[in-house]
Amino acid sequence: MAEYRKVPTASRPSTLQLPRMAPPHAREPGFRPFEDVDVRALAAEARRGNRPDPAEHDRLLEAASRGDSQARELLLNAHLDWVASAAEERRDRGLSEGDLFQEGALGLMAAIGAFGPAGGGDFEAACRREIATHMDRALDDEEAAVRDSERLARAAEDYEGAEIGLRRELGREATTGELAEKLEWTRERTEEVGRLVDDARRRHDEELLSYLDPPDPPPSKRPGNDRA
Repeated sequence: MAEYRKVPTASRPSTLQLPRMAPPHAREPGFRPFEDVDVRALAAEARRGNRPDPAEHDRLLEAASRGDSQARELLLNAHLDWVASAAEERRDRGLSEGDLFQEGALGLMAAIGAFGPAGGGDFEAACRREIATHMDRALDDEEAAVRDSERLARAAEDYEGAEIGLRRELGREATTGELAEKLEWTRERTEEVGRLVDDARRRHDEELLSYLDPPDPPPSKRPGNDRA
């Protein structure tokens, strides 16, 4: 999203809470965040597990290269500690360790599927490289989403400021064309931000109404209905 011209806002603080834009990796079909994953416990469990011996490992790699899903799953579970250690290294960089673990697991699975028959190279290096690539790409997506959300929030503040300023100047609500001229935006951009602002206001009003006028409790919970 492009930057917007800054317009002086009114003195009153905005009550808008715009929805945060999800990063691209989180908008993919089937994505499920794992906020509560205990990465350290998973790493410890993987390290305690019995990895296949070299001969069995080569057999699983051979089977995985042919598309054997069970072999891929066994290899994935045997090397989850690589994922966990990479997630721990990237903590506090914008994504939870659980989300990082999920991204790294996808990278590990991709590396297992692409590695090929046994003896085709350094398996661990290939896996760690793909794990890191998936995690770093997800972190980049998250950083871009945060920047977009911040720009959108600034644009909403500018829009509100222009609305208030023109209302005072004209004695009426400004038209979209007048707002666009004031903001030095295109009409399309003004309409886009206006829709977002209107939606944020509607959600705010609904939340406030729900707080001020909570729904009636069910009959079983009403006073006087708790007698045996």
